[in-house]
Amino acid sequence: MTTSSQPPVFVVVGHVNRGKSSIVSTLAADESVRIDATPGTTRQCRSYPMRLNGQTLYVLVDTPGFERARHMLAWLRERETSTADRRALVRRFVDEHARSGQFEQEIELLRPILDGGAILYVVDGSIPFNPGHEAEMEILRWTAQPRMALINPIGPADHISQWRAVLDQYFSLVRVFNAHRADFEQRVRLLKTLRELSDEWRPAIEHAIEALREGRRHDRRESAGVIADMMADMLGLVEEKRLEVGEDVEPKKRELSQKFRDRLRRREQAARQAILQIYAHERLEVMESDLEPVGADLFDMSTWSRLGLSRGQLAATSAAMGAAVGGSIDFMVAGHSFMLGTVIGGAVGAASSWLAWDRLTQVRVLGQTLGGPLLQIGPIREPNFPWVVLDRALLYHEAVAGRAHARRDPLKIETGEGREGPTSKLESSARRRLQDCFERLRKHKDPLTIEHAREDLARIVEEMI
Repeated sequence: MTTSSQPPVFVVVGHVNRGKSSIVSTLAADESVRIDATPGTTRQCRSYPMRLNGQTLYVLVDTPGFERARHMLAWLRERETSTADRRALVRRFVDEHARSGQFEQEIELLRPILDGGAILYVVDGSIPFNPGHEAEMEILRWTAQPRMALINPIGPADHISQWRAVLDQYFSLVRVFNAHRADFEQRVRLLKTLRELSDEWRPAIEHAIEALREGRRHDRRESAGVIADMMADMLGLVEEKRLEVGEDVEPKKRELSQKFRDRLRRREQAARQAILQIYAHERLEVMESDLEPVGADLFDMSTWSRLGLSRGQLAATSAAMGAAVGGSIDFMVAGHSFMLGTVIGGAVGAASSWLAWDRLTQVRVLGQTLGGPLLQIGPIREPNFPWVVLDRALLYHEAVAGRAHARRDPLKIETGEGREGPTSKLESSARRRLQDCFERLRKHKDPLTIEHAREDLARIVEEMI
């Protein structure tokens, strides 16, 4: 075994193409682990340390699969003299066949085990048990190393109970662990089980568990800051364009409106990318067209029919804050302000008709004191806008934070039919706290006031996630 000063090493072994690399990727939180349906993708051992703040908490070793386990076991049994000599006989096998060109994969996977690594034996619980696997289990038992079996159900069929009946005879610990579906808490539960493999490693694994939990708290805090920064930028966004004297206003209004929308889109995308980096999912492919009901685009009206606050919640929150539920934006022409937005409230029927995006991003035409007219758009004052944006961010965070690193399919938001956004489930007091932050972010120009509002918003979002 390793000394107490060294991090625990878990050698992930099993038959070819049974999900070993997926186990490594998820437990190491490392999306760089190569996962391929082609048998025999892993030909050499490779170590993947689980690092946090520069410290290695434990190490996962990805190994090639057994190929000639029956032949190896036959060789061992022919030379066995006593049970006590079995580990030494396994080492002798490795030494004698190191340059023979035979049993290359068996030799490769056994070396880190003989060097002191604990064994995580992986089987696919979606395929029936094959007696050929018993040779692998017996060889691992001969190494005399601490060992645990993981049933990783890759496909839809269920043969878990069959596997348990066999694995219990060879391993003191047997657990079902779906590497593609395991969230953070499931990873922690597995680590708690791994404490039982070695008393020597127990303190190190307990330290790893606490470090991972603290790291998770840090990730949530950082994500809340990212979301709060995004909200502050989007709620305070203003675009302006000075025209030449006599220049046609209408085409420029459309251009400015498009630029304004594009900046909002880019700001949301930048926040999403930051969240991917926080949770070490930089390579994750995101299928925007499949992000329903979050919507492929911030300006997709189907988003607004499902996210944000209901009419009643919006009216109650606005009334409690002493604000009327009014239109989305007002034009300014030659210095005069006219509220031209559609009134939001009881007169409106469906949520999807609360807002037309062409009204949301209408352009102000300001006075012509210096040259031609000044076009200005923003900030958006439509009451439900910040609630929809926040819902989108929270749902995106939930999907990324719960994502197992072994998964290679594009990210999709799992919502289910009729699922409401997170903000609609808040208590009225929490909604009022958020509304206060929103109002300060879009009404005040003082940098200190805006920063305090952003900090308050970050704390509330952290509580929510």
